[in-house]
Amino acid sequence: MLQPTKRYFEYTSDTRCSVRGCEKPPEYEVYLYDYYPLYHEEFFEQDQTCPFLCEHHMEENEFLADGLRTPRGYVKYPYSNRYQAQGYTKYSPIRELFDDIYAVDSKVLIPNSIEIVDVNKELIKHLAKHPEMLYELDPRKFEELVAHIFQIQGFDITLTPKTRDGGRDIQAVHKSSLGNMLYLIECKRYQSSNKVGVELVRSLYGVKQSERATMGILVTTSSFTKDALDFASPLKYELSLRDYETLKKWLKDYK
Repeated sequence: MLQPTKRYFEYTSDTRCSVRGCEKPPEYEVYLYDYYPLYHEEFFEQDQTCPFLCEHHMEENEFLADGLRTPRGYVKYPYSNRYQAQGYTKYSPIRELFDDIYAVDSKVLIPNSIEIVDVNKELIKHLAKHPEMLYELDPRKFEELVAHIFQIQGFDITLTPKTRDGGRDIQAVHKSSLGNMLYLIECKRYQSSNKVGVELVRSLYGVKQSERATMGILVTTSSFTKDALDFASPLKYELSLRDYETLKKWLKDYK
């Protein structure tokens, strides 16, 4: 487990969430994480601009974040990292509030170390309770969400650049003793009234054919037109159309 190199503020019983106007006691300490590959060093310090958050504002901080969580990258948050340093935000349950996690015989955490919350897990847990919030996600974040769902199923994931996706947003490779399978995934974060038409489905199938991929998958927060469904129907081993109802099931079944 990571150890913070610096801690600016200690938690006390009087500590409150760092969001202006919030009087709730915090559940999480907030840290800034980065990695310097040239020196093989990690940066891990309590966020001086936002040291504590309640669960509601922690989830909101991640939900509204903009950017990829990669070392040496930039992520814009509504509450944390207000100095806009490189790296990204991580969270730790406050030790005094989670004694069961920090118990000596706990299998979750060794003593005196820090447990970092899996942000993707927290976001998915939140969306599983409120799937209508899928419509408010930034399109890129929706792609990241879908990529993570496939990743936990054992796929090797590559997110394509925003400006050059080549007809797919995600490449997912599944490796097994039987060989490798390539899935090309296109994501469309549409409003419920905006159905995905046959043109996009036909385009994904064309990309799948040209790259000789195993299957093309189109995932949307909306649904599909009759023409789109009719086009995909005879291609069930080559094309998969996944709509809002499927997404809700994925979120619910997330492990």
